[in-house]
Amino acid sequence: MLAYPNLERFVIFGSKTLPATGAVPTVIATSVTLTNAYTGNTKIIQGGGNSELVLMWKYTTGTGESGTTLDIQTLCSNDGVNFYLLTNESASSGTSTLYARTFAMAGGTGATAYTGSYRLDITYPFIKIQVQEAGVSSNYGTLFMEAALGGF
Repeated sequence: MLAYPNLERFVIFGSKTLPATGAVPTVIATSVTLTNAYTGNTKIIQGGGNSELVLMWKYTTGTGESGTTLDIQTLCSNDGVNFYLLTNESASSGTSTLYARTFAMAGGTGATAYTGSYRLDITYPFIKIQVQEAGVSSNYGTLFMEAALGGF
């Protein structure tokens, strides 16, 4: 991230408790339990005036699970009501095909924590982040996600 004069940090999924003044400097991050649907696992943030969004997370797979994935989608909006999924393009023989842009982080062994981050250039007044966990047989994992918005 560039050295933006305006940098806003906040939690998207989960919560963060900062230590009391004078206490041992320990930050406690609490995760939320994932589901197999984007519905209910969404957060809308206002991005207006900023040019970069960085997402950072800790994904912990469910006990006894393997082969799961954390799926993250980013949608944009001009009005905060109508959201449009960001896409990727694949070109072949002069035809461009658009695909839903999904960031997928594979989980391996059950009850294991994985961390990750990605950066997006943004120009949208509103951004929706939605997540789901795929490939779960019975024990869903957890997620703590925070973000940083930067702009001039």
